[in-house]
Amino acid sequence: MRAVAVDPQARIARAQGGATWADLDGATQAYGLATPGGAVSTTGVAGLTLGGGIGHLRRKYGLSCDNLVGAEVVLASGEVVLSSAIENPDLLWGLRGGGGNFGVVTTFEFALHPVGPEILMLMVMYPVEQLATVMPAWRDFMVTAPDELSCNGFLTSRPCDSRTTPHENGTLVLTAGIKVEASVVP
Repeated sequence: MRAVAVDPQARIARAQGGATWADLDGATQAYGLATPGGAVSTTGVAGLTLGGGIGHLRRKYGLSCDNLVGAEVVLASGEVVLSSAIENPDLLWGLRGGGGNFGVVTTFEFALHPVGPEILMLMVMYPVEQLATVMPAWRDFMVTAPDELSCNGFLTSRPCDSRTTPHENGTLVLTAGIKVEASVVP
């Protein structure tokens, strides 16, 4: 149950309930299209979407659940129903971020958007001692950043490898993961 079908003219993707974001992205990128999804390709479409779905395209296109336009659901009674803006709209509303307590979603329908074809990724690490300087600068930058730029920040341990000195190995750092569509980079 991992199949994905894409209608590039309608800009709709239909993903079966067992699909991962690698399955969905692989099918949609063949047409230069995407929907907001997870940052890790092995993440399941169902779990991420029914939980909201924060991904790299969120600034421009919202969350995964915001782009859910239809679903096939097996209710507790065993009845299979479709949900969309026209058919069972209350069920679709509930699925869009309300979690999976409405039944088992066997098919997800997503709105697609033009993306790419090139996406640039950069990971930057700052010593935790620079947090008070970096965070306000980052906040101020993101206010005017283009919607095509997405940035995540998290505290983590610096990796132990040949590029770090022994006293740097494992130290706490602020890591900023930046993704941007290449078309907006000067």
